[in-house]
Amino acid sequence: MPIVFVHGVNNRDGAGYRENEAARNGFLREIVAPTLELDPDKLKLLSPYWGQFGVEFAWNMAVLPNPGDKFETFGADADGEARGRVTGLLAESRSDGNILAEAQHNFTSAVDLLYASAMAGATSEEGARDLARSYLLAVEYAQKNPNPAWVATATESNFADQLNFEADASTVETFGAGGILDSLKEGLSRLLNAAPDATAAQAAKLLRKKLNATVTRFAGDAFVYLSRRGTKESPGVIVTTVLEALQQASASRSADDDKLVVIAHSFGGEIVYDILTYFDPTLTVDCLITVGSQVGLFEEMKLYVVSQANLPPNPPLGQLKRPDSIKRWLNVLDTNDILSYLIEPIFDGVNDFHYDTGYSSLSAHGGYFMRPSFYKRLALRLSQG
Repeated sequence: MPIVFVHGVNNRDGAGYRENEAARNGFLREIVAPTLELDPDKLKLLSPYWGQFGVEFAWNMAVLPNPGDKFETFGADADGEARGRVTGLLAESRSDGNILAEAQHNFTSAVDLLYASAMAGATSEEGARDLARSYLLAVEYAQKNPNPAWVATATESNFADQLNFEADASTVETFGAGGILDSLKEGLSRLLNAAPDATAAQAAKLLRKKLNATVTRFAGDAFVYLSRRGTKESPGVIVTTVLEALQQASASRSADDDKLVVIAHSFGGEIVYDILTYFDPTLTVDCLITVGSQVGLFEEMKLYVVSQANLPPNPPLGQLKRPDSIKRWLNVLDTNDILSYLIEPIFDGVNDFHYDTGYSSLSAHGGYFMRPSFYKRLALRLSQG
């Protein structure tokens, strides 16, 4: 069962992008594949990258307020980048990063938070797969033991050790040096170090700047796509990049494994919808999962090639028919994600699902794939199809 992941706007190649891809692939292999009775090593994953064709700013966003100010940086080292991501997420999170207090209040949530922080430091798919296997053991332990006695006396120095021991996570074979325990300790350290920064006034200032820049690039990438998506006879480069990956995945299906799953994040949903309804409606997707998407919004604005102003004839009561090329369609959103929208009011035969990323405002938009529990939910929903 090939899985194609189509990213949204505001993605640019670099260490952060590649590490996120490796972590996502690792968790898809180790959590989603086994639930669907698939061999994790044989799962075909494609992630077409189209960010290089997005918007370019001639003055490097000089139009933003206070253009002379520079964003804070945690350095070029890999762990510094991971700490930066955790700081930004915590600053917009409904958790203050106090893992010990979180564990006493909601142990399962604390486990997920710890592994999310550890996941931020994964630099390879192999390392992410190690973490995913360990996470499955840890969350199973947490669900069976929601209030373990040892949590009340746990300290910052032994919380990761105790969890690793109690969940028997040390039994996971690892590809790299250090093992699971070191990854958890590093994740815990990021949480502890990030919490003070995340509550500081400077962090709030940083987030406002990031929000401004992100929204600017979001709009820019969307405008570029809409103006340059091309025609069926001559599709634009963004359409071509994603279309070729979908066609490759479709061609790789076999009689024994004939399902094609597409996960489209954010504006990736709009691109996939355009492809399946106009550029190549002969493609068949067994399950489309749109996450933090604006597909419904763009149909409300009638911005797709196939959009017709007179359909449906009686909105808001009427709905459009789900495209024949999409056999099953799941839409996932967090109500705190200001860039995610419902689809059920617009399309018949689509299911909207809420997922709480634990983040607020804009951080929720990229938070779905940072949470290990998201992959367990995804696997469950896919298995029910």
